[in-house]
Amino acid sequence: MMQKLRKLFISSFKWRLLINITLSYLVAFLIYSILGIIFDRIIPIAVPNEMRYALCYAISFIVFVEIFFKLIDFTIEYIRKLRRSIQQVTSGNYGVQCEVEYDDELGSLAANINVLSKTLLAKEKESEKLKEKERAALDIERNAERQKNELITNVAHDLRTPLTTIVGYLELIKDDTALSKEDVHKYSGIAYEKSIRLQEMMDDLFEFTKLDNADIKLNKSMINLSGLIMQMTDEFYPSFKDCNITPIVDLPEENIYVQGDGQLLARVFDNLISNALKYGYHNTDLKIEVSGDEKYATVKVINHGDTIASEDIPLLFNKFYRTDSSRNSKTGGTGLGLAITKNIVDLHHGDISVTSDDQITTFIVKFNRYFDQN
Repeated sequence: MMQKLRKLFISSFKWRLLINITLSYLVAFLIYSILGIIFDRIIPIAVPNEMRYALCYAISFIVFVEIFFKLIDFTIEYIRKLRRSIQQVTSGNYGVQCEVEYDDELGSLAANINVLSKTLLAKEKESEKLKEKERAALDIERNAERQKNELITNVAHDLRTPLTTIVGYLELIKDDTALSKEDVHKYSGIAYEKSIRLQEMMDDLFEFTKLDNADIKLNKSMINLSGLIMQMTDEFYPSFKDCNITPIVDLPEENIYVQGDGQLLARVFDNLISNALKYGYHNTDLKIEVSGDEKYATVKVINHGDTIASEDIPLLFNKFYRTDSSRNSKTGGTGLGLAITKNIVDLHHGDISVTSDDQITTFIVKFNRYFDQN
């Protein structure tokens, strides 16, 4: 019986209201009956019956109202909770959840508030993600604009010096008719060297711009890394001789293979060896080690030279970056060589790093190793 009453109590607001009224009425009727007995038998009072009935009715009615209000307060308090929840949702607190205490219209309202708050919370999170993407896109756009401006500034700065020299010597040759053949030959030679330098800078800039394009396609094939290093070492023989540098190539007994674009990989090691010759000490040795394990093929280019400051190492692969020791006319490059090298290594999903200590600098290049199935 009690289980049925409880089910009726929570299943419908109308039934709950009817039960509250019925309970209040039964208690009030019991009070009315008890008061009637008291006035009639226990405390006889010389009062007309109409007055007695009116007094019993008034007291019973007050008891009825008090009990009804006490019972209905449970429902009213629940409605207040729902109202507070709605206010929190409308104020932007979408994490609020209502406890569904009844299976009636109020319970349905609570469930709908929960669904609404979850929906709004999901929309808010989605909106935050969209805003975050917009901010990221804006940051990328700003960064691209900043890089473009830096590119223009650096290119203009690096091109100005050789162009100024070329124009200066050519004007001297053109305007000074008293120059001897030896001077003309000397000045034209300087202008020619600066022109070659200018061409190299433009080639580097063009190659960097091409490699910086994410849509570049690689002509991949199986590359014998050991053979490539030997080929590069042979090509640099005249340069080694000019600098009085002894190349030492340490190769494993077995050939080490990688999948990659042969021309681009050759450019990687061309840049690293050129870099070692340009900034390394003369009358020393330059060591190139090739090794491989089950996962990676590794090449190390080790040279003797000025130690690179620890604060410069993370910046070496940034475009146009040059350390203080490299900012001179004899060794100062475009600042794009290592940036080009890094781009090529990244295109091959490899890794390049550098260490420098006690006047020994080591560039370490790693690629995923390829095992010939034949």
